Amino acid sequence: MDGVTIRLSSADDVRHDEALRRLASLGDGPLPQGPLALAELAGEPVAAVALADGRTVAERSSRGAALLPVLQLHRLQVRVIGAIWGF
Repeated sequence: MDGVTIRLSSADDVRHDEALRRLASLGDGPLPQGPLALAELAGEPVAAVALADGRTVAERSSRGAALLPVLQLHRLQVRVIGAIWGF
């Protein structure tokens, strides 16, 4: 998907606080807590996964759902690197 940015964020990321809450309201549960792997399309969050427990929120569109496996992989990479380095 062109124009997608994957980055780390936290639930209190001021730049996207409102957009993250909107994503959570579209899903079945609350906004995941703590650090997140965040997918942005054109600068707007479309999906997020919690690094700690893997909880997800995403737009119901196919673009949000399509990014969840990418975010899950990114989450695992971050956790493995953290385990190796003792974080």
